[in-house]
Amino acid sequence: MSKLNRIPKSRLVAVGAVLAVILYLAVNSLSATLFRSSRIDLTDGGLYSLSHGTVTMLDKLDEPIHMRLFMSAGLHEAAPALSAYASRVRAMLDTYESLSHGKITLEVIDPQPYSEEEDRAVGLGINRISLDGSSDPIYFGLAATNSTNGTANIPVFTPDREAFLEYDLTRLVAELGQPKKPVVALLDGLGMAGNPMMGQEPAQILTMLKETYSVETVAGDIDKLPDNTRVVLVVQPQKLSDRTLYTLDQWVLAGGATLVFADPFAETQAGPQPGVPVENNATDFQKMFDAWGVGFDAQKAIGDPDWAIRTQRNIGGRQAEVANYPWFAIHDDGFDRGDAVTSKLNAVVMTTAGSFTATGKDATLKPLMYASADAGLLPAGEAADPYGDPRALLSKIEKSGGRPVVAARLEGKLHTAFPDGKPKDSAAEAAPIKESASAPNVILVGDADMLSDRNWLQKQNVLGRQVAQAFANNGDFLLNAVEQMAGGVALADLRSRTVSWRPFTRIDALERAAEERFLAKQQELTQ
Repeated sequence: MSKLNRIPKSRLVAVGAVLAVILYLAVNSLSATLFRSSRIDLTDGGLYSLSHGTVTMLDKLDEPIHMRLFMSAGLHEAAPALSAYASRVRAMLDTYESLSHGKITLEVIDPQPYSEEEDRAVGLGINRISLDGSSDPIYFGLAATNSTNGTANIPVFTPDREAFLEYDLTRLVAELGQPKKPVVALLDGLGMAGNPMMGQEPAQILTMLKETYSVETVAGDIDKLPDNTRVVLVVQPQKLSDRTLYTLDQWVLAGGATLVFADPFAETQAGPQPGVPVENNATDFQKMFDAWGVGFDAQKAIGDPDWAIRTQRNIGGRQAEVANYPWFAIHDDGFDRGDAVTSKLNAVVMTTAGSFTATGKDATLKPLMYASADAGLLPAGEAADPYGDPRALLSKIEKSGGRPVVAARLEGKLHTAFPDGKPKDSAAEAAPIKESASAPNVILVGDADMLSDRNWLQKQNVLGRQVAQAFANNGDFLLNAVEQMAGGVALADLRSRTVSWRPFTRIDALERAAEERFLAKQQELTQ
């Protein structure tokens, strides 16, 4: 202590300042290394936190994946608005790498103009970004490969996809992390594949499904499903032969995962030929419903005064925005929050949907989605009329005493729809199954139109590309259901967080009330 007293105070202050600077730099360097990918997420819904499904997937990842982040050094200067997003992308990728136990390696590349790195970026499908004020192209994308020459990429990270960042990265890892994609067998009665000759693109939900699964469309008389089938997706079934129905019947009774979209009036159903209208827009799956103990009236559609969507109609020669009762958005208590498929959904848009009831003794329905408490049923043909005044349907809505069930799981014991055995022309070799020996893995949905782009997507031009922006969780519902039914959980925790449906519910309620009063007064004066 006496020696310290002999040291001038000015020297002690200088030494202390130097030590403080050294300590600051050491702590800063250590924290930058150890906590670069750490962050506190205070957003509503936890948009910036890795989901449990992603963490679990990274922990169990077996396939090595090499990621290449092509990010130009001039990105921050040329596009200051992207600076924070670029840092977030880098931090997220660091997190994926650190949680993968060495299975994911990250390489950050600055593709200088006319360099081998730029050629490499272009060859791997990374898009150039041309920005005002910058003479050189900018790159901000990701390319990844696995050990079996599998490739996947994100051509460009755009700000409008920031809320989808974890989904995009997890989908990419899931795609490369499995050597062989599981098969989804699709019976498509809606026309989801589009028509290239007519310039009709495939439904976006089908494109998204193919990113994770091998989707095989099956048609005609089906005696055997494709090898490695994990889920059978039946969309708007019509005129299916007994051979096909028997194959589905046996698949379901054996515990096979089956997702059925049945619609009383499929407004977006494609005709048999371009320009030829559909002969019948109602589903035809009654034989299976009867065997399963499920009630579904293909002549009735749901009308929902409370959750109705307002649409433009020509009323008396004038364009008017009116409540379209057969078109409604399910939200809030319309979802079963205790089920993984619907627990985090915000909104699902249905159009002329049907409802399900349990009619048998052995099978029951576990509802996943409801219409509102004010909803009821009305004639499907009138509900789908695109030229009528939907307000005239209000008086025709018939309530049954309970909330209409729009989607449900099928539970209990199921019985075959073919008690006398397989059809004579069936080539099935296995012995017939008369009833289910285990819990069924079946989800029923009363609307096929919900899979169409118009029900949940809007497209806009971003950096010269058409980008689809989701305004509802229709696609999330299907993908969550397929993943859960197929046994996957990696993406189910995070998809539904990507949509921020924030309707003006109080204003909508006031508009509905005023409209109903006006309609009542109009009818009174007319009489």
